[in-house]
Amino acid sequence: MARHTIVCADGDEETRALIDDALLARLAREGIALAWHNGLPADDDEWLARIGAADGLLLLWSIPDQAMRAAPNLKAIAWVGTGVSTFVNIPLASELGIVVSNTPGYGSNAVAEHTLGLMLALARQTVPLAAAMRAGDWPRENVIGVELSGKTVGVVGLGGIGTRVAQLCGALGMRVLAWTRNPSAERLASAGATFAELDNLLAASDVVTLHLPHAPDTDRLLSAERIGLMARTAFLINTARAELVDEQALIEALRAGRIAGAALDVFADEPLPAGNPWRGLPNVILTPHIGWNTPEANRRSVEMAVDNLIGALTGEARNVVRD
Repeated sequence: MARHTIVCADGDEETRALIDDALLARLAREGIALAWHNGLPADDDEWLARIGAADGLLLLWSIPDQAMRAAPNLKAIAWVGTGVSTFVNIPLASELGIVVSNTPGYGSNAVAEHTLGLMLALARQTVPLAAAMRAGDWPRENVIGVELSGKTVGVVGLGGIGTRVAQLCGALGMRVLAWTRNPSAERLASAGATFAELDNLLAASDVVTLHLPHAPDTDRLLSAERIGLMARTAFLINTARAELVDEQALIEALRAGRIAGAALDVFADEPLPAGNPWRGLPNVILTPHIGWNTPEANRRSVEMAVDNLIGALTGEARNVVRD
């Protein structure tokens, strides 16, 4: 007989399919039963009905405060992702004695590979060439790509994603500069990077790629003044947070040709509105905030979240997020 029950109250078929027989067997060995519900609960009452007497909650989206307050046995919430504070009231959970966890690092390789793909696409003008081919053209005249090998990449932020980007770029033969708020010889060595002050990095890099969280001290870190430090031939890639960049200043720089191009996976307005100026810039590649979204990364995230619940319910809490 199960000692504990965990529930997903806001699930979907795709996520449920990631919980395979091996993971279910592990839950069973730990004396934990899993209950699953698809779709978002309609209201607080449905949240409570779905959670019932469960000890743990596997959470894909947001949980209302009232549902946390009223759930009789809830001891742990495992959010499937990293930015859990947007979806769970962490101070309230702490007040109620509910352990909240997230899944750090699950998408590091996925985002890094997406970043590299955008970098290569900018360098070889892959997107406009493909569009011209589909339109019936054979655009070989006046289209000159560049090689990344031998170029300098500036990696801004050297966490899990930034480190992996630096490693991939190094494997291409790029010179890797890095700026991070807390540099250490070990982190730089792991990334194969040389530390540079941010303004120097921007001025020296052929490609600048951003990998920082949004915080008060990183808000609009790339100001109009700092964008102006970049070379006219440089590319900017942002797969991190839109708020790291002064969007209007970047739009103006791209329109004026003060930098060569940009590739963006994150935007101040998401989904991107139909009339948004990003859509009209020919030297920009746009993707719909999907850098993290691969089957492999999604599976890692779900497995980590389930592992977090197992730990929280058996006395070995992991990846705990505190207020």
